[in-house]
Amino acid sequence: MTTPLTRDARRPRRSLASFFFGVAIFVLIGFILWIGQGVLIPLVIAAFLSFLIVTVKRGIDRAPGVGKRLPEAVSFALSFGVIVLIMFLLAAIIRNNIEAVVAAAPSYSARLIEIWRELTSFTGSLPFGADIQAGLANLENNLVEMIGGYAGDVATIARGVVGGLITVLLYTVFILAERGRVLNKIVKIAGPHGAEHVVSEVIEDIQVLVRTYISVKTLTSLTVAAISFVIMALLEIDFAGFWALLIFALNFIPVIGSIIAVLLPTFLALVQPGGGLGLFILTGVLLTAAEQLVGTLIEPRMMGRSLNLSPLVILISLAAWGSLWGIAGAFLCVPMTVALMIILAQFESTRPVAVLLSDNGEVEPLKRGEPGKTKAGGKALKA
Repeated sequence: MTTPLTRDARRPRRSLASFFFGVAIFVLIGFILWIGQGVLIPLVIAAFLSFLIVTVKRGIDRAPGVGKRLPEAVSFALSFGVIVLIMFLLAAIIRNNIEAVVAAAPSYSARLIEIWRELTSFTGSLPFGADIQAGLANLENNLVEMIGGYAGDVATIARGVVGGLITVLLYTVFILAERGRVLNKIVKIAGPHGAEHVVSEVIEDIQVLVRTYISVKTLTSLTVAAISFVIMALLEIDFAGFWALLIFALNFIPVIGSIIAVLLPTFLALVQPGGGLGLFILTGVLLTAAEQLVGTLIEPRMMGRSLNLSPLVILISLAAWGSLWGIAGAFLCVPMTVALMIILAQFESTRPVAVLLSDNGEVEPLKRGEPGKTKAGGKALKA
């Protein structure tokens, strides 16, 4: 006769079942994010763009004299107009410059082959020089084909990005128009009485942190781009304005973004007509110094430790979101992970995961949802 399992004996089985259930949910969510990226990526970009528009709108509201007198609809329209104008100007500049870079690619390719052949002739005097020369000659042919292919791919991507802006802006308009109603619906379906206050606070926390991240990152990226433009203009690097815009954009990608932002114009300094090893080294050193100045001194003071994400977690999230959503995932990985950490911190079962994601092991306290003691108080969340 079998004896019934005690509560302590059943606990490991329940824990194991919960673990596998959590893994299954995680895999399912990842599959949905991957299979639905065509719809989700523009929608998420539009959501973060709406955060930026709200930030600009708040700045307009604080403007002395006219700010408080403007109706909310007018200040939103002005904010949206400013962002749209900037986006289309940047898109037009980037597209035109990419076409110019693609047109100039053959001359850069010829210069690169010249440098390559100088390197090949130098290796002839080394031990096993013949084998090295044969390998370099084979690599040279592949390199020329690769440059031509990448140039065409970049031009195609640029045209696609400009076209995709229309879809993103359309989503943004509807998100801004229904923003308050959507947030209130989420609050109302939260569950039993009291839970709506928890949801209000969680949404407000996410909004504050995402707005802070976008605002600070935009300002610091603009600073790096401006300093880099001055450096490249003084050194007479080709397409200095284009590289400055690219540096601004790539600085939103954590860790590897700033590295790529430095490497691209530095490599051009080596292969452009009139360039060489000296210009290559000088460009790399000065651009790296600009990145380090802003990235290690200015940005931490402005951002503080508000994000509270471990550097290792940022790197892993970059790889994870990048594999799911490509370049869009690389840009969005930090705010998406911050939002995920805030949400996970509000459930006892997932709170340990939030602690692992954090930098210092301290996460938001559990919100008990006592009416009258929340930021939003269960009312409509304001812009």
